[in-house]
Amino acid sequence: MTARTLAVVIAVRNEKSSIGSVLEALDSQTLRPRQVVVVDDGSDDGTGDILNLAARKVHYQLATITLPSHKRSYVGRPELAEVFNAGLRVLRSDVPGPDYVMILGGDHVLPSDYAEKIVTRMEGDPKLAVASGWIVGEPYWEPAPRGSSMVVRVDFWERAGKLQFPVAYGWESWLRLKAAQMGYRTKSLRDVPTRVSRRTAPTKGALYGRAMYSLGYFWPYAFGRCFLAARGSPSNALQMLRGFVDHRGVSKLDVSDWVNAQQRTILVRRALQILRMRGRA
Repeated sequence: MTARTLAVVIAVRNEKSSIGSVLEALDSQTLRPRQVVVVDDGSDDGTGDILNLAARKVHYQLATITLPSHKRSYVGRPELAEVFNAGLRVLRSDVPGPDYVMILGGDHVLPSDYAEKIVTRMEGDPKLAVASGWIVGEPYWEPAPRGSSMVVRVDFWERAGKLQFPVAYGWESWLRLKAAQMGYRTKSLRDVPTRVSRRTAPTKGALYGRAMYSLGYFWPYAFGRCFLAARGSPSNALQMLRGFVDHRGVSKLDVSDWVNAQQRTILVRRALQILRMRGRA
C-alpha cells in the first residue's frame, strides 16, 4: 500500500497547560503527520511561547497562525469555522497536499497509534470520508465522528467544499451531512478510544437552534429535538426552539434541502409503521 500523508489543524485559545502535550503526542504517532498547523485564536496566557518552543523539538513541520484577541467565545458559532479555515488555507497551498486532514482540539492528547488506526480503516473503505475515535465518557453515536480528532479524506473535502468549512451556523455537522448527501459514509469508531482533559463544551441552546435552521431541519423534527432536550433542561430546550424560530440573519447551508427531504421521509416512514402496528392490534 502506498504510504498516505496526514496533516493536522489545531485551534487553540489559552491552552498553555495542554498544547505542549498535544504536540508531543502527535510527534509520537506511529503515523506521524507531515505537517501541523496551529491557529492561536488570540491567546493571552503564554500559549505562543509554548508553540515557539515546540517548533524546535518536533519532527514534523509546525506552522503557527496568530489571530487577534477577542472576548466572546466562538464555541458553536460561525466564527470558529473561520479559525479552522485559517489553518486549512495553509494546507491548500501545499503541492502535493496531504491525503488526510485531522481536526484537533488544543487539549486532546491522542494515543500513539490513533492516527494509524483511523487512516487504516479509511484506506480499507474508500467510501468512508470522515472518521474519528470515541471520546471516553461522552455521548456516542456511530454515524457522527467527534469534532476534535476527526480525520477527513482530502479528495472528498475538496469536492465537497474546497477544503474549507462553511462559515455559518451548523458548520460542524455540515461535513457529516455533506458526506451523506454525496454518497459517502461517516463513522465514530468505538474501539478507538481517546480522552480529553475537559469535557467537550455543549453548544448553547439558541446557537443549536440556529444550526438546525441553517442545516434545513424539517420543523417537526426540530421541535422533536427540542422536546427531547426539555427532559434534561427545559430552559435550554426553550432557547433551542427560540433559536430555530427566530433565525434572523441565519443563512441556510447547501445541504439544507437534502436534510429537510431526508427528515420528511424518516417521519413519514415512522408514521406509517405506527399505523401498521395499530392496524394489527
